[in-house]
Amino acid sequence: MRTWASHEFLATTELLRKITCDIELHSLFASMTSDRDMKDMLQRHIQSMNSTLQRAVSVLQNKGMDMSRLSMYQPQAQYRPHTGFQDPHMIPAPVMNMESPSRVNDITISTAILLTHKAGSVFGMMWATECVDPELRALHVMAANNCQQMAYEIWQLMNARGYYEVPSMPMNDIQQMSQTFQPMAAGMGITATTGGMGGSYTGVRHMI
Repeated sequence: MRTWASHEFLATTELLRKITCDIELHSLFASMTSDRDMKDMLQRHIQSMNSTLQRAVSVLQNKGMDMSRLSMYQPQAQYRPHTGFQDPHMIPAPVMNMESPSRVNDITISTAILLTHKAGSVFGMMWATECVDPELRALHVMAANNCQQMAYEIWQLMNARGYYEVPSMPMNDIQQMSQTFQPMAAGMGITATTGGMGGSYTGVRHMI
């Protein structure tokens, strides 16, 4: 019988609540989208989240978890991310459908999925750091990694469709900012000089 710390038990039940909600949300959006690629992607996300759900339920019921079978979700969408505006005049503006709220458009669907996976990645890692049990930490890390993979996959589709453009940074600015950072020279390090209450500390700036 597993001995639970209160915070890790609550974090794990929170994970289960989120996955259950996300599966239902994905299923709803899959029935609404007119984009075949997005529908297939949502179905893959559902399968991955359902697998995580089963593992989490098993842990919660003290049945253990096969650590050797923990694997990261692998995106299948083949899109080349594009930096910079492809066609600034064609960027679709977000549209709020207030007349028939029973359906949402593909931009809203993809945006909602992107944001829920981003949140899952952030919260998943936070929950992992709150766990005492190594098995529970691995579960939450896996869930967080899967979320960031699925977030990147849906973003790639959004980028390809022109829903989510990414402005590029001017090369001159990149070069100037990059010059402010330098690798630590050989033989240099962080030195500390102590002298009682009047001790001093010497560090190295701009180390990477």
